[in-house]
Amino acid sequence: MKKIVVTVIVVLMAFFASQLWAQAKDGEPAKEKDAQPAKEKSKEASAGAVPYVYTGPDTGFGVGASGLFRDLLKKEGRDLTFSVTYTQNQYNSYSIEWKEPQLFSKNGWGRLSVNYDNKPSRLFYGMGNDSDKNDICNFGNTDVGLEPRYDYWFVSKPNQKLGIKAAYRLYWFDPRDGKYDEPDTLSQRKLSTVFPEFYNSDEFDAGLVSGIGLTLVYDDRKDIFPVGGGRDEVVFPVSGGRQELYIGRFDKALGSDFSYTSYSANLSYYLPLGWNWTVLALRGALNVKDGDVPWWDASSFGSGGSLRGYHDGRFRDNNSILFTAELRQAFDVSFAPFPYWGLQGYKLTAPGVTFFYDYGRVYHKLEEMTLDFDDYHYTYGLGLRFIISPSVVIRADYAFSKEESDFYITSGWPF
Repeated sequence: MKKIVVTVIVVLMAFFASQLWAQAKDGEPAKEKDAQPAKEKSKEASAGAVPYVYTGPDTGFGVGASGLFRDLLKKEGRDLTFSVTYTQNQYNSYSIEWKEPQLFSKNGWGRLSVNYDNKPSRLFYGMGNDSDKNDICNFGNTDVGLEPRYDYWFVSKPNQKLGIKAAYRLYWFDPRDGKYDEPDTLSQRKLSTVFPEFYNSDEFDAGLVSGIGLTLVYDDRKDIFPVGGGRDEVVFPVSGGRQELYIGRFDKALGSDFSYTSYSANLSYYLPLGWNWTVLALRGALNVKDGDVPWWDASSFGSGGSLRGYHDGRFRDNNSILFTAELRQAFDVSFAPFPYWGLQGYKLTAPGVTFFYDYGRVYHKLEEMTLDFDDYHYTYGLGLRFIISPSVVIRADYAFSKEESDFYITSGWPF
């Protein structure tokens, strides 16, 4: 089964490569002035920031902010994004990303992202799709990531992009026992108490992964609010889709402590229902990791990006499959929620509601994909969406699962 799935992914990548070659020969990249009309340019603010407040069982009360600066030093497409988070339980999270357009080529983009996280108390349930919720315990970790990436677009037109992304990933993860040790409260038991063999094994040692990856991308999404500048992002997609195929290799020859290969396919489609403001969004995602995969880099479900309604890391294993459906209803209005105190220019655009359904599972062997569908987990819920300038989507979701319910506030679409 593993050979079949890997072969299918490789064949799809070969097909994508042939399409890249055909598009490169037959189609010219769009001129920059076509990618971002002047009228769209005038609608955008050059910078924006969003403060946020939240709470969680492992984080406690938390505050943070994320920000975006567009067209730095008056170069169109040069963007800087950042985020900062600090919580009651001493969580620290920092990230920054720089995007440089027209690097080495008119159709080339450079990207550099750096992140640092210190999390004293995270939840752990064990490994596998059938991990027991009563085995919940806590562990801590510090991690640092660095990823330079180069994107080259063979085709870059409004509503059509075809390209390849090459990246190098360096990621260090240092786990430790949990901050709390209260046996009477399940979630505040230390990992060393619930999983002593795992805690004392070499698997729980700190480690470094280092490797290179290649992603083939085809994107024909139509966006109501195009940001222009040749950027690889959308604000409110209403039709079309995006397909990504990825292969990455992490190896000791590249300085990694682990040697394994990672494959993934991510497919998303957007179907307008009668008009552009009602959209059915669909996603399918497959992740396969083969080799000596560290437990902390295995596929993981839970939190606001996958199986909403479960805690972060609720299900972990080498491989995963996920399906998502979202019914998005927005409204063509824009208003200033704070018309006083000098905040009249702070506007919210296209407020809307979303109903969603997530369905997926993790598995150790690919053969498990064919097991009874009762082994899949599902969650559902509803959310609110709105856009702030410069073209940042804010979402708030309330999700339900068989075990619990969770509330999330973050930026960007889940897909």
